[in-house]
Formats: sequence, structure tokens, C-alpha cells
Amino acid sequence: MNRRQLLTLIATGLGLFMIFLDALIVNVALPDIQRSFGVGEDGLQWVVAAYSLAMAVCIMSAATLADLHGRRRWYLAGVSVFTVGSMACGLAPSIVVLTLARGVQGLGAATVSVTSLALVSAAFPEAKDKARALGIWTAIASVGTTAGPTLGGLLVDQWGWRSIFYVNVPIGVLVLLLTRGVVRESRNERAVRIDLSGQLLFIIGVGTLVYAIIEGPQIGWTSPRILALLVMAAVGSAVFLWHERRSSDPMMDLSLFRDTSYALSIATICTVFFAVHGMLLLTTQFLQNVRGLTPSATGIVIFPFSAAVVVVSPLVGQLVGRVGVRVLILVGLCLLMLGLLTLIASEHRSSAVVLVGLGLCGTGAALCLTPITTLAMTRVPPERAGMASGIMSAQRAIGSTIGFAVLGSVLAGWLSVTLESHLELAVPDPVQRHTIAEIIIDSANPRAHVGGIVPRRHIAHRDPVAIAEDDFIDGIRVALLIATASLGLMFLAGWRWFPRGLGAMVSDAGRKPAITAVLE
Repeated sequence: MNRRQLLTLIATGLGLFMIFLDALIVNVALPDIQRSFGVGEDGLQWVVAAYSLAMAVCIMSAATLADLHGRRRWYLAGVSVFTVGSMACGLAPSIVVLTLARGVQGLGAATVSVTSLALVSAAFPEAKDKARALGIWTAIASVGTTAGPTLGGLLVDQWGWRSIFYVNVPIGVLVLLLTRGVVRESRNERAVRIDLSGQLLFIIGVGTLVYAIIEGPQIGWTSPRILALLVMAAVGSAVFLWHERRSSDPMMDLSLFRDTSYALSIATICTVFFAVHGMLLLTTQFLQNVRGLTPSATGIVIFPFSAAVVVVSPLVGQLVGRVGVRVLILVGLCLLMLGLLTLIASEHRSSAVVLVGLGLCGTGAALCLTPITTLAMTRVPPERAGMASGIMSAQRAIGSTIGFAVLGSVLAGWLSVTLESHLELAVPDPVQRHTIAEIIIDSANPRAHVGGIVPRRHIAHRDPVAIAEDDFIDGIRVALLIATASLGLMFLAGWRWFPRGLGAMVSDAGRKPAITAVLE
């Protein structure tokens, strides 16, 4: 490895480190952001969902543009956009501006994620050197996943929530300087033109669905606006599928989904990210809003999840060749479900049990993802490897976005249905009870102004705070049960259709695996 290759590895690894760091660092800051802007559950969902939504809808077009016009050029553009978006997040005067700036970050993250890998691959043409470089590149990026919650907690406690965004600025500037100085340009001479119509339809279909899911509990599922959004999402998705089938250069090659193993792998990836990221959102809210932990303590509690991912992921790569992908995926899904069930059974009251549940979730996710990726990429022709990889990246981001939206909305919906009636024993006055329930739900905090609103002489049996805390726990348990059930469906489908045996990972005998083609 010469000096240029080493610096290229550092430049591209640090870029990916930033976007991995931001995927989890924001979670521990959510309660502080909530208090700063006085927003409810839907506001918190948008702060996290805007990032992954922008990443999901733009990642495939970003890959095409980078192949056409230069990966180094678009990597620089992506890092610049991400850095500017981070600064805008730190300076945001309102929740709307913060949400829009998070979307800008997501756009930059989409470009960085697809160009970083391509630049590393181009810098190391020899297969042995490339494998070693990719291992180092992945390790650098994985540090972001591990450090996110803990670093975020420390920054929020010391300097406030805005500091978690400012930390990206010096890293971004360093990456820009390194990239301009040492990274060489590369292109894909076989790249196709960008599918603008498909891109627009994809944004309409996914964006309107996410908006409807997040705002449904607040506006009402039967309101004209939500119904119109759901219809628009269905129509947009249908037209997108129709357009992609007819396009000569589709943004998403739907013919890849004719292979059952590839289609099931994509669905499993989406479901795993749906369950994991939704769980992290709810767990963070619980630890700070219900248990009253500081951001630093919350980051330490969440650490077993990210640490398990980083420790187990490198080991899984070695196991794939020994036991095959089927066993690892199914075991991983089982451990992930067991982790969620452990969190549910604990009622989030025992810190030790919560730590065990989070560790099981991280281990299960790590066992799943590498084998799923291996299986998916060995089921497609080499010439479609870039497209297949882009679809997987998009589905990861879509799964995260839907997880934030759905599981957060389940909690909000549960509180809307149950809290006011459960407060009846503590607050007999119906007007006061309705006011208290609205404040608690809007603030996503069982302690929100209750002490000042409820005179002690009006409390008949139980403290309203305790009632609200129980409702929060029940709502989180319902949401986690939904996540567990979705993983259970994937487990049953995988048991039936994932290929058996070591040789089943490659769909056509003698064909070069597409996973290799992605790295070339």
C-alpha cells in the first residue's frame, strides 16, 4: 500500500464515518431537541426520518450521476453538501429548518455512501490489496456506528444538542482537503443515463407514504389530507412500477426481483432496518423521557447494541463460507426477535435486562446483514451488480425511514386512544383530563407539565405521571411486538425459500459472483 492509496483510504473512510456517526448520534439528542422547540412525537419522527428518507430516494440517482460525471467529483459534492447541512442543523432556529437541513444531510450522505466504496475499489486494483483495504475502510466506518450514541450523549451533556452537528464540520473540511489532494478520479464508461421520471415518481411514492404515516396520528387517519396522501402514495408507486418496466434505462431494474432469493433478501434487509431503527428511536425516548436518564447515560445504555454490531460483523464474514447464508440469516433473525421480546418482557424497568435485550438485537442484526448481502449479490448477473447494490442501499434507508415513521406513530396512536381514559381515576374533571392528555401526547413526555396542571386535591388514587409512564411502556411494547411480528414473517419466508447448502449462494454454476463485480 503506497502513500496515495493510504490517504485515499483515510479520505473515503472518514467520509463514511461521518454518515455512519450521524445515523445514531442524533437519537440521544432527541429529547433535548424536543424541549428546545416544544415539539411532539411527529416532530421527533421527522428529525430522524428526514435524513434516511432523503438518503433513500436519492441514493440510486446519486450512483448513476457519479458513474457518469466522476466519482471523485461527486464524492466532493456529497461531503460538501453533508457538511453544509450539518452546519445548518446546528444553526436551525426552528424544527422545520432542522428537518429540512436533515434532509440536506441525507442527500449528501446518499452521494458519499455510493461514491466512497467506488473510489476505494478503483484505488486498489489488485484483488488481495482490495480485500484488505475494504476491511480497513469498513472498520473506520464502523467506529462511527459504535461511537454515535456515546459520543452524542457526551456532546449533548457538555455543549447542548447543536454540538452533535457541529462536530461534522471539521471532519468534513479534512475529508475535502484530503480528497482534493490525493484521490484520483474514476468513472464507469458503461454508465447509463439518469432516469429523471423514475426518480420523481419514486420520491412521490415513498415521500407521501412516510408523510401520511407520521402525520396520521396527529391529523386523523380518516382526514381528507391523510386519505389523499395515501392515495397519492399508491398511485405514485403504481405509476413508478409501470414506468420502470417500460424504461430502457430504469432507475430500478425490476427484473432483478424475479429471483426469489434476491427479492426475499431485499425484503429481509428492509425489515431488519425497520425493526432496529424503530426500536432505537423508542428506546431513546423511553430512557430519557420516562426513566429520566441523561444523554450520556442513554448513550452508555445503547452502547451494547452498536458494540455487538461492530464485534460480530467481521466474524460473520468468516462463517458464511463455512455454514452458508441460510443458517446465519435465520439465527440472526431469531436473536433479533429474542432481543425485542427481552425488551418487551422487561417492561423497560430493569437496566440489566434492557442491556441484554439491546446486545441481542445488535448481535442478531450483525448475523443477518452480511449473509443477506452476500446472498443477494450472488443471485444477480455481474453486469447488474451496481444496480443490485444500489437497490439494497435504498432499501436499508427505506426500512429505517418506515421504522421511524411506523413505530413512532404506533406509540403516538396508542397514547391517543388509551391515555385519557386511563387518567380518569387520577383526574376526574373531563376538561382538565383532556388537556393533560393532549399535553403529554404532544410533548411525548409523561412528565410534561402534569405537576403544575393537576392540583393535588383532584388526584383520587394514582399519580398521573405514573399512569402516563405505564401507558408509554405499553405503547412501546405494542410497537416492538409489531416489529417482532414483521421479523417473524421474514423468518418463516426465509425458512421456506432461502437456499440450502453452501453451493446455493451462487445461482448459476460457473458464473462469476456479482458481489465481486461490485468491487471492481
